[in-house]
Amino acid sequence: MQEKVKGILSFFLKIPAEQIIGSTIIDRSAVNSSILLHRMYAKLSADGMVVPNYQEVHTFSDLLQRLNGHADNTDMQLPVNTESGAADTVSILPGQANNTPGIGIDIEMVSAMPVTNDFREEAFYTMNFSAPEISYCILQPGVYASFAGLFAAKEAIVKADNRFKTIEFRNITIQHLIDGKPFHTGFNLSIAHTNEIAVAVAVPVRHSTPAVNGTGTPVRPVKNIPVTVWLLVLTSLLLSAIALFLAWKK
Repeated sequence: MQEKVKGILSFFLKIPAEQIIGSTIIDRSAVNSSILLHRMYAKLSADGMVVPNYQEVHTFSDLLQRLNGHADNTDMQLPVNTESGAADTVSILPGQANNTPGIGIDIEMVSAMPVTNDFREEAFYTMNFSAPEISYCILQPGVYASFAGLFAAKEAIVKADNRFKTIEFRNITIQHLIDGKPFHTGFNLSIAHTNEIAVAVAVPVRHSTPAVNGTGTPVRPVKNIPVTVWLLVLTSLLLSAIALFLAWKK
């Protein structure tokens, strides 16, 4: 089994399989994007190796423990912002602890989405999107850009509130209002995309009743975000998008 797992990891980590050892880092910091990380575990799942809570897996040794049914629930939790790259940004309000809701921003390359002839059968899409989300995206002019936009929104939600980190992406459902605005209970969302890049911002909002996530778990509401903070977030998002675009053009 180890050799089969190494073969899959090798493709996404861009290193020879024989160089993968127990201490080899295989988390988000080791791949080019969050989409590729989810694709890696979707491939493992499609080959019969389902890894629960894989966002908490950091090394090859951790992965083998999970596959052998000996997951250590005391694994160290990494911060939401594990890189300084433009595509992995989270803003924490002044006086806010790292484990309380903040503002999440995510940028993804549309080209990272896996190409398929059937979105309802491809493991990556069934693991990360609900049936209604898949139905919505396949009816859009830019199918892959639409999927990338929803994916970025889910990532932004996780970055805004780290308590969503262990929830499967298909259970963080992004809906759309009549006017087309994206919606998830407990958050203000904004999604934009071109044929190359998808960006999303998620900001927790105050509710008169507790917000509920995709698994039915109440999420503690927070105060509304000041306009000045919104401006800082949008400026950060714009600069991140420009940096990513310039890097992509090289």
